[in-house]
Amino acid sequence: MNARKKQLVYFFLISFIWMWALNIPRALAAVQIIQIPGLLSMLMGYIAVFGPAIAAFTLSRIYDGKEAAKALWKRGWNLKFNKLWLIPCLLLVPAAAVLTLIVMYLLKIPIAWQYGLSPAMIVPIGLLIWLLGAYPEEYGWRGYALPRILEKHNPLTASLILGAVWGIWHLPLHFIPTTTQYVIPIWQYVLLSLVLSVLYTWLYLSTNGNLFIASLFHASGNIAGALIPYWVSNAGRWVSFLILILPAAYVIWHWNKYKDKSDISMNLPKTKG
Repeated sequence: MNARKKQLVYFFLISFIWMWALNIPRALAAVQIIQIPGLLSMLMGYIAVFGPAIAAFTLSRIYDGKEAAKALWKRGWNLKFNKLWLIPCLLLVPAAAVLTLIVMYLLKIPIAWQYGLSPAMIVPIGLLIWLLGAYPEEYGWRGYALPRILEKHNPLTASLILGAVWGIWHLPLHFIPTTTQYVIPIWQYVLLSLVLSVLYTWLYLSTNGNLFIASLFHASGNIAGALIPYWVSNAGRWVSFLILILPAAYVIWHWNKYKDKSDISMNLPKTKG
């Protein structure tokens, strides 16, 4: 195993160990095997999300040096990109959620609004989702792992590899009643992660590896799901999936026009190692 692959393996191991070590006790508490106070459980959930960022910054510092870790941090706040990419970044998943809502209404599929976020809370909860949820994940998944996977694989393969890992990383959350994943079958969640991963990679490549865009895309999708709880029902999840697979299919078709992956990713930030 060469050094680059080893670093990627270390990244995944640290991300998983951090996430699962904090969330498995919460899952055990949910079935009353152990007891964890509610506030502590909530804090553990927030801290668990930082696994990918901790892995990314730690490994960047160890293997590539202090400047590489600083460069990774700056990529999360880089506003030098074509601002037109804010349109799909901020509106693609919310638009899919609204379309899902319309289809569910037309098909008379009930929506469990009791799981939805109050519009009055969209700003504080949205900021919480963005800064303490989206950013810690994206510094790892798209900031550290994706460019390294793209060194050896084309964008579609890289998206599917990272999407599968990303989906499975959430596994403990499927056993914690206070999480979104609790009501979603594991295989459905992983399937959705694969589709979303294609869209993340598309935005990433189109903005030269911009992590600000990745974090906003992550946050906009989570906020849309919080406002419109279509994901509670099986029918709602499938409607949303079929809508999102359309832009993902277009992206894959677009990628297939390029015989050389360097035509797509030639402007990505360089990684050391």
